[in-house]
Amino acid sequence: MAKPAKVLFISAPVGAGHVRAAAAINQALNKLRPDTATSIVNVFDFFSQFWGQALLKAYLQCLRFFPGSYGKMYGWGNTSRLALWGREAVSAFFAGRMLHYIELTSPALIVCTHATPAGLVAYLKKHHKINIPAIAVVTDFVVHRLWIYPEIDCYFVANEELLAELERFHITPAQSHVAGIPIDSAFSQPPARDQLMGRLGLCAAKKTILMMGGGAGILPMQEIALALNRLAAAIQVIVVTGQNDKLHKDLENIKPKLTFDLKITGFVDNVAELMAVADVLISKPGGMTAAEALSSRLPLIIYRPIPGQEEGNSKFLLARRVAMRAESVEDLLALLHELFTDGNDTLAVMRKNTVRIARPEAAREIAATITARYLSGD
Repeated sequence: MAKPAKVLFISAPVGAGHVRAAAAINQALNKLRPDTATSIVNVFDFFSQFWGQALLKAYLQCLRFFPGSYGKMYGWGNTSRLALWGREAVSAFFAGRMLHYIELTSPALIVCTHATPAGLVAYLKKHHKINIPAIAVVTDFVVHRLWIYPEIDCYFVANEELLAELERFHITPAQSHVAGIPIDSAFSQPPARDQLMGRLGLCAAKKTILMMGGGAGILPMQEIALALNRLAAAIQVIVVTGQNDKLHKDLENIKPKLTFDLKITGFVDNVAELMAVADVLISKPGGMTAAEALSSRLPLIIYRPIPGQEEGNSKFLLARRVAMRAESVEDLLALLHELFTDGNDTLAVMRKNTVRIARPEAAREIAATITARYLSGD
């Protein structure tokens, strides 16, 4: 009896989106090919504990306290030859542990949902340490140069514009596919809103605001919640704090000061339901969150995008009129007042526009393509 093919997913816990993308493709692949053995690993597990924690902490602190500096580094990395030399040196330093793990597991295919593992795998292929097909799944509506390696066999990207960007760096059309950003299958069939409202304890007569993306401390959720008292419209607010227990507690403490119903949740597995009942989402423009919102037909208010991929995602979403942008809490209140004014059809127009660019079946499409191309002979 033949052994099942093994597929190794390598991601990074830099935000939850990259890991969720790997999980979504894994879910779709298991439905399509239940005989396939799959595993999802964290690229930082291949670093020493010191380096893994230090790199992740430095990245998150830079985003929180020095977003402008992060933006400059992002731009520099997209244009500088020195940056290309640097990524080669970093890959050489860290690739050894990954090689050992790959040799132990012997996968038939490697799937990378973050640029760092894509770089390490490309380095190993370039230096003939492994000869295993590798694909990269870009989880934003823009692609940074540090994602792009000729050794990667296949790229999956979110939109047509990125094909030209890949080709500019000598990735051929045969190596790249537009599939969208892979999201959980729960977003393929959004739950019925009316049924969910009652089950979640929400009032159908009120506008529902969903806030996400504050778990890393980048979105000022307390300040926004207090400011929402000044809205004239009847609202109810759902806040997802993720694993940020302090933020959860701080929001609970301000509840007595609020004039609207505030529901606070920590880490949840029903984001599809929360998006299905919401009228508008306030969030940072991460690729995964935006893709989920689009599939939920949920308009987005982007709050102060960080220069870099968030800025790129913002431009993509704003150009297609599925999102609005707020640079301050005052901007945010003005936008919400406009959207919730009787007779204003902006929300309806934005909701209609999401249908044109949503790709809820991206994970299934990616799973089908890699099965046909890399696993059909098993």
